[in-house]
Amino acid sequence: MKPKLTSELAEFIGIMFGDGYMNHYSNGHYFIEIAGHSEKDLEYHKKHITPVIKKLFSLKPSLVIRKDQNTLYTRISSKKVFFILLDLGFPKGKKEKLTIPAWIRENKIFFLSFIKGLYDTDGSVILRSRGQHSVSLGLKDKELVWEIKHFLNKIGYFVAYHECTQRDKRKFISKIACIRINQRLLINKFFIEIGSSNPYKIKRFEIVKNGTDGI
Repeated sequence: MKPKLTSELAEFIGIMFGDGYMNHYSNGHYFIEIAGHSEKDLEYHKKHITPVIKKLFSLKPSLVIRKDQNTLYTRISSKKVFFILLDLGFPKGKKEKLTIPAWIRENKIFFLSFIKGLYDTDGSVILRSRGQHSVSLGLKDKELVWEIKHFLNKIGYFVAYHECTQRDKRKFISKIACIRINQRLLINKFFIEIGSSNPYKIKRFEIVKNGTDGI
């Protein structure tokens, strides 16, 4: 049965847009996986993503850690969940030209939750000397980044855009589109209004909140 459309489900779709992937093989094996850093994201995967999956889909995922690649994967093997996510707007295979599902895009609360999941997987708090910190989100999909920027601008954020290079969890370098929130008041607004469930990112935000350099 398709789960009820909720903020928690919208957040999970954001997680999938960030570090998720799903596909199936000709032998009938269906799988969904969410990648993360083997150290920085371990607590997030164990204490947040796993319970969310249990609540939404009534099953327990497996956790695979690849320390040689600094990565971990939360994995679901389920044809049922595969088709639920497909129906909710998440594509199978390579993620290209992603489109935020209408049920999320047309609901402010769901959109905020979606950004939370996306930020917790693909976002960061950048700490600089003299307290010039920022919240950043970088993705390969420029149109998706622009859609998020437009939404955030509309609800009172000043969001800067630029293109940059990024080293992923396996240390591969790629060109991505980035948005940043640089003003401390707006960073505080972001964490109050959108928030984070990733302990690593929460700890870094506390440095910004407390007004310390953290360098």
